[in-house]
Amino acid sequence: MNTFTLITNGYIQNPGREKVRGNVLVHKGKIVDITEDIPSNAKCIDAQGCIITPGLIDQHIHGGYDCDFNTADVDTIVKFLTQLPKHGITAICPTIMTDTPDNIKTQISNIIQAKAKLPENAAKIIGINLEGPFINPKYKGAHAKELTLTPTVQNYQQIESDEIKIITIAPELDKNLELTNYLKDKGVIISVGHSAAENLHGLKHVTHIFNAMEPLHHRNPGIIREALISDDVYVEVIADHNHLHPDIIKLILRTKPASKVIFISDCLATTPITIKKGDAAINEQGNLIGSLIFLDSVIRKNAGMVDFKDLLMYCSSNPAENLGLKHAGRIEKGMDADIVLWDEATLMVKAAFVNGNCVC
Repeated sequence: MNTFTLITNGYIQNPGREKVRGNVLVHKGKIVDITEDIPSNAKCIDAQGCIITPGLIDQHIHGGYDCDFNTADVDTIVKFLTQLPKHGITAICPTIMTDTPDNIKTQISNIIQAKAKLPENAAKIIGINLEGPFINPKYKGAHAKELTLTPTVQNYQQIESDEIKIITIAPELDKNLELTNYLKDKGVIISVGHSAAENLHGLKHVTHIFNAMEPLHHRNPGIIREALISDDVYVEVIADHNHLHPDIIKLILRTKPASKVIFISDCLATTPITIKKGDAAINEQGNLIGSLIFLDSVIRKNAGMVDFKDLLMYCSSNPAENLGLKHAGRIEKGMDADIVLWDEATLMVKAAFVNGNCVC
């Protein structure tokens, strides 16, 4: 992209900040200036009063539409990534749930191949999120109990890949924390989840807090207590109002530093889901197995009780910080031109840009 693009007539809304009038100048996939001027050599895009924000980042998403990251082939993954920007999502961590080592390896390979084939207007793949198989069968949730594995270095090496960015484990099953220490040395984000642990074992990340873990009890508060009161721990939140009651979401937001809350979709492929409860999927036993909405819908669901600027923290700048993305999550000079235009009244996505490429 060699021409300059100027997004005009909008209000810039950075996460955690008040919105301001301004024009966003984009060149070669980067935001090169925030200006009141209109350069003569720029292609102008009229935002028509929309809110201009950084793109959303979903670090925990199992799929959507007809794409399931546990089964999808390369072309299906590529197609799905091209559909996400219309939901304001410009980057994700494709999430694979508990499966056989062979199938996990196959899907990691498919995701890596898809990443290499993505067109310029597709959402980016930041890295892979492994939710399992190193989880506690007691809190398996929708995962297959017979496919769970003990968290050992030997078992992990069956599926190991440099593309793995986040992994969920039950640390109470990790003997002498051998796998935990191995993953730390590799720079993988280790997330406590699907766990009966009484404490976080020094880890700083929790998979969908409250879901698939020992419940909070006044005499045995467990990992939920530690996650809530520890200011240096990130917590994922499935804020679809099905996995968590809205008042529990409020409790999390009042307890945690705003910078340590990450909203996730936990979204599933809609096919072959046949049992639905509102915006969530349930299995034949009536248990929740995931959501059926993307992050833009999560924002709209919570807009009545959370300021939009804070929702942008939970859905953009916080996951960017957690994932080590130094050029994402803000509308500022030098940032990647991953941008979303929102209708202020409805919070519907009107247009998106990935590396400055418009998806309108």
